[in-house]
Amino acid sequence: MKKFIKKIMAIATVGVLSVACFSGCGSTASTGSEGSTEVTASGSDETLTLDAIKAKGKLSVATEAAYEPFEYMEGDEIVGYNADLFHKIADDLGVELDYQDLPFQGILAGLDAKKYDMVGATLGITAERAAKYTMTYPVERGTNVFLKRKGDDSIKTIEDMNGKVVGTQTACYNETDTKAYNEKLKSEGKEGYTELKTYDSFPEAYMELKNGQIELVAQNYASASAIVMKNPDDYEIIKDANGQAAMVGDEETWLGWAVRKQDTELSDYINSEIKKFKEDGTLAELQNKWFGETVDNLPENDYVRNN
Repeated sequence: MKKFIKKIMAIATVGVLSVACFSGCGSTASTGSEGSTEVTASGSDETLTLDAIKAKGKLSVATEAAYEPFEYMEGDEIVGYNADLFHKIADDLGVELDYQDLPFQGILAGLDAKKYDMVGATLGITAERAAKYTMTYPVERGTNVFLKRKGDDSIKTIEDMNGKVVGTQTACYNETDTKAYNEKLKSEGKEGYTELKTYDSFPEAYMELKNGQIELVAQNYASASAIVMKNPDDYEIIKDANGQAAMVGDEETWLGWAVRKQDTELSDYINSEIKKFKEDGTLAELQNKWFGETVDNLPENDYVRNN
């Protein structure tokens, strides 16, 4: 079945930016208007049903295709782990996939305004976000780790971040955890980071890391692993004493998607698809394809991060 792949290189309007500022990796930051129940002129309180989606013949999903390997551009096509899942979901529903590439900033405001059916970016499932949207079952784990340049012997453990320049994506749970770890270092009488730089997208941070402009990037483990697999001569993940990726932060983070609260038919359908993909091996197959490993314990309850 033909799929619509729509790349929209739009600049968010001032009105959209004033509603909320989100990151596809799961923002914990917002403006005061995010919690408002007011519907914009282009939105409505009408519930979106599966019959309505079938009648229009397409499932509209918004993302920002700059978060490899979850979603990124390959030529004119959005590809990645989430992309593969959404193609399967649309096929099962019997509709085409209208996949829209948009800036992170304002992407959830566009969902409020009913510009698309759901947000399929890689979102950290936080309490703040779950209070306003139905957050789907998790599709991956988002544990925060640190990426360094390959062979940088000045950084052997995460404690070696004292005096280093660290980068991550802005308005993201990675940023929240990274700031918290810096405060922990300082509370222990240590220097902490020289600087925490934030970027609009992770590819910018990776490039500056490779070029020596920063010394570490805070990223979720799945994405960091994929970057290392594709660029083994450029990057490596900081390990703990047991040779495992050193976690930053005390709370597990799960990654999922957002649906408007009133659109229960759609959120129930998406969750049923995720559950089916876990049971029939689809998730494991795609996780191996994109991350080189599987997550066997993706929860269906108690998966909302508290901070």
